[in-house]
Amino acid sequence: MQDIEKLQIRQALIDNYNCYAEGLDSKNWDLVRSCFASQFYIDYGAISAASGDPRVARKLEDWMQHLQAVINSFDITRHTITNHRVVIDDTQVSCKAYLVADHVRFADATQPIVGPDDVVTVVGEYHNHYAHIDGAWRIVRSALAVNWTSGNLALFG
Repeated sequence: MQDIEKLQIRQALIDNYNCYAEGLDSKNWDLVRSCFASQFYIDYGAISAASGDPRVARKLEDWMQHLQAVINSFDITRHTITNHRVVIDDTQVSCKAYLVADHVRFADATQPIVGPDDVVTVVGEYHNHYAHIDGAWRIVRSALAVNWTSGNLALFG
């Protein structure tokens, strides 16, 4: 594989992370869907436990229902995904990246002010594996290792 092709793949993987974050934060579910294969494996620890066993492939629409239920319960979210480390070799195309995600419910929707009870932050690291499907790099396996959380965990319900 030539260096230019590796750079194109690297950019496509970073774009995939960006689309995922933008899709979640704007509640653009079609954009989120575009990041994943129709079936994939997902292990976000306790965050994904309610949606099934991480050793069993998930259907995209089942995962989307879970994500929508979680994200739609917040007034605003901000997912920041950085420090992308791409691996492209004969056995895999994958990318690790850091995550900081704020999830907010405003006490008063007319005042965009948050106190400690109004926000929960998740900090961790994604590790996504990709396949080239229908002309795009899509997630076929995704893991999130949560390093820590802060704020009001009860907001997750």
